[in-house]
Amino acid sequence: MWTYTGGETVEGGFYWNRGTWHLENVEGRTGTLPGDRATRYIWIPTLVMLVLAPVMGGLFVVFLPFIGFALLFGALGTWGLEKYRHARVATPHSAEEHVRKIA
Repeated sequence: MWTYTGGETVEGGFYWNRGTWHLENVEGRTGTLPGDRATRYIWIPTLVMLVLAPVMGGLFVVFLPFIGFALLFGALGTWGLEKYRHARVATPHSAEEHVRKIA
């Protein structure tokens, strides 16, 4: 059996919460998974985690600069669009309108 629910007593090991993508570590021989009956977990064998953890760390290191640039360009684009939308456009006034504003 590979799938479990929250509140269930399970053997020690790694359990992945499918809803939040959070990894729960149950220490000792047995433990209780957090959450209610609607929370679903998948048991991950320890040997799989020993291989998967360095791979995930390596992917994070490789893609971190790209993530940073994507966030930077997204923020600059949002800032630029906001400035563009609120920019005032100078329009030429007639001499009469200018005189009325001064008086």
